[in-house]
This record gives sequence, structure tokens and C-alpha cells, in this order.
Amino acid sequence: MPAKKKLRKNPAEKIVVKSKAYGVHERAPRGSKSKAVLNKAMKAHGKRLRESTAPAKLIMDALQPFRENFKGGMIWQRLVKHFASQAKNGEAYSVAGIANWDFNTAYLTSRIMGVSDDIKPDDEFSILKVNLNYTLSKRFLERKSDITAFRITLIFLFPDFKNNRIKTIPFVLPDKLLSDNSLYSFIVDIPRRANSYLCCFKAEACSNGEIQQNTKNVGIAMCLIASGTREIE
Repeated sequence: MPAKKKLRKNPAEKIVVKSKAYGVHERAPRGSKSKAVLNKAMKAHGKRLRESTAPAKLIMDALQPFRENFKGGMIWQRLVKHFASQAKNGEAYSVAGIANWDFNTAYLTSRIMGVSDDIKPDDEFSILKVNLNYTLSKRFLERKSDITAFRITLIFLFPDFKNNRIKTIPFVLPDKLLSDNSLYSFIVDIPRRANSYLCCFKAEACSNGEIQQNTKNVGIAMCLIASGTREIE
């Protein structure tokens, strides 16, 4: 008697899912595929990604209280990739190279304003000298005629990745009327034993002294504008 042929199951049909990060796309149902066998390179890559979530989480947790009215975006993924790349190169975790990273690329800071910043530590790495200004987008102003001013918040982060600690110092700057082009200039004291800094920029549109309340990220922007490290001789 001839051997019975094993019946092959038809591949599971793909399902359509929708996410804020990737939009509408297709994927196979969960559990419909066999477990993939990973080679050493893939295992090492996965290990780096898992470990790189620690410094990324340190930064994200510190910024979370300031994100209550600004949602979504891929900033978490970008931070993990940044730290995983450093680990791959055998480097210590560092904020070096982080600049002009928008939290949500669907709501770029540039749609509202162009930011000009000059943030520099002194030679002793004891203070940060901060100069900041912005130029408003004419197109944005034409669409938002009810705006009278902008409120800028700068959040300075001083991470210690070795000990998994971070110091957060926010500065809420005085509101500026739309016609005001004066420069913000001030000094930030760097915490003792800090070896690096990261600055987050947040702009919120105001109407007659009140921040506009909108859950769709309209009239608001957030980005990591600058970073720096102590030069070790």
C-alpha cells in the first residue's frame, strides 16, 4: 500500500493591522509561523537592542512628564538604535551626536518655527551658556490666526548611564508675543559629577496667556535640539 502523503496546511492568510507608528499594513496572524532560528550575529544584535533599552528608557522616563500633551512618534526607536550602534562599536553609552531629533516626524518643529540655539559648557563643565531664538513659519501663522504668543520650555537632562541615574532641570521661559524677536539668554548650572547633557526643546502656542489645548499635536512641537559631553584629557 502506498504511503499516505502528509497534508500541507495552506499558509495563513495575512491580516490587516493599523498602528500609529507604521500605519496600515499586513502581517501574518500571531503564532502562524514557526520559530525562526537565529544565527550568532542576529542573537548578538538582539542582545544589544535589549540592553540598549536601558539608557533609552532613562531618557524617555525623564521626558515623559513633559509629553502629556504631545503624543506618538518614533523617538523611542531612534534612541534605542543610537545606543545599540554605540554598543556594536564597543563604545560607552553617550548622548554625543543627538541633535535636532523631532519626537514625532508627522509634526516637525519646522512646520511651526526654525530654531536657532547656541548651548555651550564652560571649560570646567560647571555651567551651560544658553542662547536661543526662533523664527516663526509664515505659513503656520496664516493658518493659526488666533495665536498671540509661544511658550518655550527647555528641559536639560544630565544622564549617568553607568549608574542608571539622570538629573532633570526644566526652564519655562517667558512667553514671547509673535512680534517679539528678542533672544533668550541664560545660564544653567551643571550638576556635580555630570559628564554630559541633553537639551529638549518644547514650544506651545498660546492665546492670550493660555496654552491652546489640543490633543492632535497642533500648535506644539518637541525635539532634542542639542547634546554635549565633557572632554576628558
